[in-house]
Amino acid sequence: MKSNNCYRLPPEKAALIRTSPPVVMTVMEAAAYLACSPRKLRDLIQARKVKSTRVGSKIVIRREWLDAMLGA
Repeated sequence: MKSNNCYRLPPEKAALIRTSPPVVMTVMEAAAYLACSPRKLRDLIQARKVKSTRVGSKIVIRREWLDAMLGA
């Protein structure tokens, strides 16, 4: 059964991102990498706890910024 939840990635894509994350991620991909909700990640970005940048109107986050925030 396919879910129409546009706020989360499909489980198979989320698992792929956790095991082999791209260098630059969207908010949804970064949320899957961190295993949190996109809303929580946006709150962290707004509080300046996670570094991000914009490409046009899209928010993108480098994997190294997420790893630095996690202390990895």
